[in-house]
Amino acid sequence: MPKKSSFMSEDKQNSKTQGSMSDQEMVDIHSKLNIEKHPPTKGFLVAPLVFVFVFGCLIFVCSIQLAHSTNQFQLHPPTEIVELSDEEKETLRLERKMESGEKIFAVRCASCHQSNGLGIQGQYPPLAGSKWVTSDPALISNIILKGLKGEITVKGEIYGTSAAVNMAAVPINDREIANVTTYVRNAWGNSASEITEGEISAIREASSGQVEQWTGKQLMDMFPAVFSD
Repeated sequence: MPKKSSFMSEDKQNSKTQGSMSDQEMVDIHSKLNIEKHPPTKGFLVAPLVFVFVFGCLIFVCSIQLAHSTNQFQLHPPTEIVELSDEEKETLRLERKMESGEKIFAVRCASCHQSNGLGIQGQYPPLAGSKWVTSDPALISNIILKGLKGEITVKGEIYGTSAAVNMAAVPINDREIANVTTYVRNAWGNSASEITEGEISAIREASSGQVEQWTGKQLMDMFPAVFSD
């Protein structure tokens, strides 16, 4: 019992002490408590900063790699520009001209002269190995521009004995004629010079007075050097 009374007396004394403190003293005590904070734990912020740094480096490296692998994030990668020599450019130009001529031939000519250039015996003459094709460029060009009727002899065989196989003028422009004539003059083992669009334009102008289809005899008279042998 005496101990209990001592505790009670201490509580009373503390309460009296607190009760006797002024408001200013209370404010001063709280201000000191706010200033005197617990010191931070050693290395408390080091680990998070290391992780942030490493993660940032990974993002940077991955971004560079992704940019290289996706051509700077472009949806359609740019076509690589290859510088060609003058000779390569000329070869490429002629190849494209031949390709164009082959397509025109397939649409306009192959049904009669066949895709192999051998024609149909007794009806449509062959173009492969024919001097009508590989000699003077104006000969085949005139035939395409105006057409052909009547009998002709090609590689020892006579063609054009029937009006049903007469050739009508081919309604294509000068560039297309230049392409298709260049093609047939160099396909199926043929080997002859290229025919240009300018040459076709000149031939068209020169033959402007010809209204009907050419006959074999007319063309032989126009190009005697071709048929001299």
